[in-house]
Amino acid sequence: MDFPVYKKCAINTFMENILDRLFRPVARLAIAKGLRFAEVAESLRRSYIDVARDLAGPDANVSKLSMMTGLQRRDVTRLLESQVSAEPKTPDQLPRLVARWLAQFDGAPLPQHGPDASFDALARSIRKDVHPRSMLDALIAAGTVSVYAGEVNLLKKAHVPLEGSDEQIRYLGENIGDHLATAVGNVLGDTPAYDLAVHYNGLSVEAVKELEELWRIRMGPVLRELNARALEFQENENGPARFRGGGYFRLEVEE
Repeated sequence: MDFPVYKKCAINTFMENILDRLFRPVARLAIAKGLRFAEVAESLRRSYIDVARDLAGPDANVSKLSMMTGLQRRDVTRLLESQVSAEPKTPDQLPRLVARWLAQFDGAPLPQHGPDASFDALARSIRKDVHPRSMLDALIAAGTVSVYAGEVNLLKKAHVPLEGSDEQIRYLGENIGDHLATAVGNVLGDTPAYDLAVHYNGLSVEAVKELEELWRIRMGPVLRELNARALEFQENENGPARFRGGGYFRLEVEE
């Protein structure tokens, strides 16, 4: 059913306002990393083509994709010809190492060397083709662990990549991508997924900081329990499904 023209205008204005809110953080990141608008626009064109192909299925020819996306036929053809197979996703080794450390040893200090219950053994259980010293150096550089008298101490409950590093940017894309895909799926009628938040305004900065501390205190045990249970499953299964569960807390002072 076609909407009247005035209805289309109202819907478009509403969606433009929503997209403005979604795109502003993307624009901030892109500008900070030196990406020009043309590069970001090209990425958006590729995403349009990818999604349109999925929706069109067997009918995904150039004409159909051009009609669905509004892109010119020559752009559709160019993008289809330039697409390459995506590299297989491999979980980052350092977050996995810290997660297993917490699940198996409750984050207790480990001797650096040794065949069992040591950092070296833990690292080899994650990746046999990467030397444990390389992992250790990366964790030290990020401030995740420290080494003293032959013992490795876990300083944080999760591996946080160095600020601005490629690893951190990759995590941002994967984490926010999953969250946004979940929210969009809920809006578009996919199988309902958990996506809830509490939000208030008109509070003092001190009050919000107190609430943030409460959030951190309560979320920590939940994430650690989830991590330990997921590791148990992973040790005994090799299925096709993956999940990501987490949370965020944003403090913003309105001017």
